[in-house]
Amino acid sequence: MVQFTPALTDFLVFDLEAFVPPLDRKRKTGASLAVNPYREGHTLLGGVVYGSRPLMNEVVLDYSHHWIWREGGEKQVVSSFYNIFADMWSGLKTKKMIQADPVVCGIGISTFDMPFLLTKCLQYEVAPPEEIYETLGKCRVVDLSVAGIGFVPTHNPILHPCTHNQLANALLPKRESKPTGKKVWDMVDAKDYAAVERRCEGEVREMVEIAAKMLNSQCPHNTV
Repeated sequence: MVQFTPALTDFLVFDLEAFVPPLDRKRKTGASLAVNPYREGHTLLGGVVYGSRPLMNEVVLDYSHHWIWREGGEKQVVSSFYNIFADMWSGLKTKKMIQADPVVCGIGISTFDMPFLLTKCLQYEVAPPEEIYETLGKCRVVDLSVAGIGFVPTHNPILHPCTHNQLANALLPKRESKPTGKKVWDMVDAKDYAAVERRCEGEVREMVEIAAKMLNSQCPHNTV
């Protein structure tokens, strides 16, 4: 059984936004996800991170923003996110095997955020490849789109990941449904960067609430 040691248990919720060039937005690939970090012009715009040590009631990153228009370019943003993950591991060099690894949480992060970030880190050579894998590939990933399946009423004939709106509508009271992440492309086209930032932070805040609701429905005394 995993031992959740207060000072060594990091919980990170984050959301990334990427830009897809207009010509690729309707490319027929068979996949619903249009972005591909190996295609020209598919850019990591940035994102928002909330980091905590929940067993100590300590907030480490209070909705921290990292964007190319704030930091000067994609490479700088990729490095910023990589350093956040590296910092989580920095105090764990001597932890025991049974003590918890950093927990990374979000909606759809197993299919977009984590593999996209890992690929960009390799492309920009922010660290040796083996270190990048150790830093990003060995976190404990909780994809709420999968973990939340049992919380959302569905008529799907098979198990299938939930959308952000499905989870939020089921678990959070009095909230308005939001358009898909593709709306961000229109915001960037219009250079409305403030709207991108507001949207992304709002999504992360809802993810933190969703994670808490899911956890507390099982263990009422727990917090995230």
